[in-house]
Amino acid sequence: MRKRNFASIVEEICERDGRYVDEAYYFVREALHSTEKGGKRRTKSRTTASTGKELLESLRMHALKEFGPMSKLVFSEWGIRNCSDLGDVILSLASYGVLGRTSAGSRKDFKKGFSFTSAFVKPFRPAGMVRPARKRKAAQTEAKAGKPGRGQKKAPAA
Repeated sequence: MRKRNFASIVEEICERDGRYVDEAYYFVREALHSTEKGGKRRTKSRTTASTGKELLESLRMHALKEFGPMSKLVFSEWGIRNCSDLGDVILSLASYGVLGRTSAGSRKDFKKGFSFTSAFVKPFRPAGMVRPARKRKAAQTEAKAGKPGRGQKKAPAA
């Protein structure tokens, strides 16, 4: 039996299940491969015995490294909106034997993942609190109307 290349496998997966674009599958392979190179879970062949949580953490770290504050947007463009979607990509690749043996055997392993906002947006928010636009607009309106804002005293009546 002839061994199939990764591109043909991804093409078949995308034809069968069109929810995610091919870049998502390449990203997962690259992220897990870079984890192996980093010494984590290193074996003679491929990734072995990783839990769903460990796989998600590897993907999160790789996304932040590759895409930074654009990570959530990139995933959204690929059709990936949450950890369950990432799990579906991983499990599709695993079903073709591309990822080797993993202990992340079901979709349930990926449902308890992280929030995409917490993982990909919050790390890039400014440290100081920014007033919401509604409060800024109200303060500007009050200032235009001559009403004192916070921290301002009323002018004494004449």
